[in-house]
Amino acid sequence: MQRASLPLIPVHFSIFKSVANLVAALHFIYNFSNALPDVFFRIQMVKVNPTDSSHPTVLTISYPENDKRCSYSSSEVSDSNASSSAPLIRKGGISATYTLINFIKGMIGPGCLSLPVAFKQAGLWTAFALVFMFGFLNNHCMLQLVHCSQYLCKKKGDAHMDYGNVAYEAAANSFSWLRPHKRFVKLIVNIAIIVLQIGICSVFYVFVAVHIQEIVEDQTDFRASKTMWMLMILVPMLAINAIRTLKVIAIASILGNVLMITSFIVIFQELIRAPHVTNELPWITDFNGIMTACGSILYSFEGQAMVLPMENKLKHPEDMVGPVGVLSTGMSLVTIAYAATGFFGYITYGDSIEGSITLNLPSTPLYIVVKVLLTLVVYFGFVIQQYVVVEMLWPSIKERVLEPRVSKRTHIFFEFGFRFFLVLIAMAIAIAVPNLEEIIPLVGVTSGMLLAFVFPALIDTITFVPVMMDEKKGKTHRWRIHIRLLKNGFLVCIGLFGLVAGLQSNITNLIK
Repeated sequence: MQRASLPLIPVHFSIFKSVANLVAALHFIYNFSNALPDVFFRIQMVKVNPTDSSHPTVLTISYPENDKRCSYSSSEVSDSNASSSAPLIRKGGISATYTLINFIKGMIGPGCLSLPVAFKQAGLWTAFALVFMFGFLNNHCMLQLVHCSQYLCKKKGDAHMDYGNVAYEAAANSFSWLRPHKRFVKLIVNIAIIVLQIGICSVFYVFVAVHIQEIVEDQTDFRASKTMWMLMILVPMLAINAIRTLKVIAIASILGNVLMITSFIVIFQELIRAPHVTNELPWITDFNGIMTACGSILYSFEGQAMVLPMENKLKHPEDMVGPVGVLSTGMSLVTIAYAATGFFGYITYGDSIEGSITLNLPSTPLYIVVKVLLTLVVYFGFVIQQYVVVEMLWPSIKERVLEPRVSKRTHIFFEFGFRFFLVLIAMAIAIAVPNLEEIIPLVGVTSGMLLAFVFPALIDTITFVPVMMDEKKGKTHRWRIHIRLLKNGFLVCIGLFGLVAGLQSNITNLIK
């Protein structure tokens, strides 16, 4: 194999910079083009007291009564019955900068370390392009969710909404034939979120097991199968999932963030300094490989479930959206980080890349410490991922099943039993699919495709199209309805095609 010399590294960074600038420019043009029709439609010539020559004709730009300037994109429609108000400011809310930091920390996790495998599956430059394409599309769909949430929240008086509640309210205020099915719409979205979270927990379980296996087997003569290692870590996983207080979980999260940042710095300097394989790496592979890579990349970009809770805590909600808002800025930085990790990871280790970059690191004391730190990060992160499922399911189970039949003193035992049951489900999936390069794309192409592309487009449609139809603004307004329907239909088709084709490719790989 030919090795590329280190002077090529600045060229790689210039590529990243050029592509990032192009993505930013396209995103600005997209938002600007959406803004123009609204501005032109809303310009009115208003004469104030025309009999008095001292009051000249004034050109004003009028907005719908409930349009919070900067809170919504100008392409979003409004409810004319809502009262006018100034941009919302939440007391005790957090700043845009702190939200951006939290967003980036939430997006960059263990899935990022598996991106070089996606480059191997799809080909070097194909995967590189896919990362930016998925970054752009995910950003757009996240913005759709936030716009819908802000519009629906304003109708309810700044109510805080999560993904499922946005779907519920969108259906409740949509077409008359859809309103009776609002609970079913929410149920479908929540099921997808629960499936995704259980899938993420399974990935975390595999990550901890394979890294502990590698560390122990490198340093000792002890040998055991992956299944045996997964059984051996069951007790620690049960123990961490017994944590019930948010304070302890928050401490674990802060500790995990510090360890993650430290580990990434060490790993990245190794990827940049190491010799790089370039000439013998394929630019593109085959259809199955590309679809599998799509699942891996999409898994890394999964952040729809955390976007709305962050927006709910933001002091100025309008800071979440816009070309330089928290979402667009955060997704641009995350996309560049993902592209760099996948690119440098693949050209460093080539076809010998493992399911996670950490499994390719040398067995020196420094990198053993890095592996231990990352294993601890994922171990502590496991309880955070499980906490989402517990919070979504346990209150309903307790209210509908336990309270009518069981004494309150025994509820705690049933809760622990439920938590342990979730761990057993994650372990069972991990044992069934014990390789990171197989389980990550499987999670990404199933519920990931639905939550990333299909549901945001559908929610956007049922939120705004009925209002646009009711406003009856003539042919130009129908034109905007058609554009919105075409755009959202395209996103739904991408999601469903990725779901079917990706699932088929992953099943084929599992059978092999």
